[in-house]
Amino acid sequence: MIKFLLLLLLIFSFENLFAQDFGRQQQQIDSVAVKYLQTASRYSVLYYGEQQLSPLRSSNHPYLNDIQFAKASLSYHGVIYPEVLLRFDISRSELIIMSPNYLPIVLYPEYVDFAELHGKHIIYFRNDSLSGSPSTGYYYLLHSGKCRVLEKNNAALRVKSQYDLHYIFSKRFFLYHAEGYYTIKNKRTLLKVLQPYKKELKLFISSNQLRFRNNADVFIPKTVAEYEKLSESL
Repeated sequence: MIKFLLLLLLIFSFENLFAQDFGRQQQQIDSVAVKYLQTASRYSVLYYGEQQLSPLRSSNHPYLNDIQFAKASLSYHGVIYPEVLLRFDISRSELIIMSPNYLPIVLYPEYVDFAELHGKHIIYFRNDSLSGSPSTGYYYLLHSGKCRVLEKNNAALRVKSQYDLHYIFSKRFFLYHAEGYYTIKNKRTLLKVLQPYKKELKLFISSNQLRFRNNADVFIPKTVAEYEKLSESL
């Protein structure tokens, strides 16, 4: 009988100690969670995505401008955050934010309204039913008015050998005009779309010394803006 009572006492003591340890662990978890939320403040909604996968080692990087996170402004789910740390992975088409505990978190693209990063206005474009519509993904919005100019960047990993991996970058430009989208490959295709001001636009391009081949991301929006001025003057 005494042995039985001692056994019950031991079991009770173990359960009590376990409950106390579990209680302490839970308090510690709650304390960390509260501290995290206090640090994140109203920004906490940004940090619920998945952690970014580690990039492959290569001779160059697939990020916009810099592999390091940079200060940026972000509109996410209708809320503007004026100063966050972002970087944009061109190869995976991912916008990544640095969390308060220094983890790179991939933002949910469907909640991204826009981001201002390294002088680029990044939007998440959704493919629509209009003719020539680009595929869904992140784009740089170069011009927004009666017409719209989008730039799509791509970074493809090329493997020459086990020790020679590098990214090859390419760009595509799209113009929204007259209820449809057009892929702009050169000056000729742009001027063909922007009728009937081909002659006036050629003069504008020449007088401003614009070059498509060297600087298409400047050439296209400036030419389109001039087209809008000409069409409004009628």
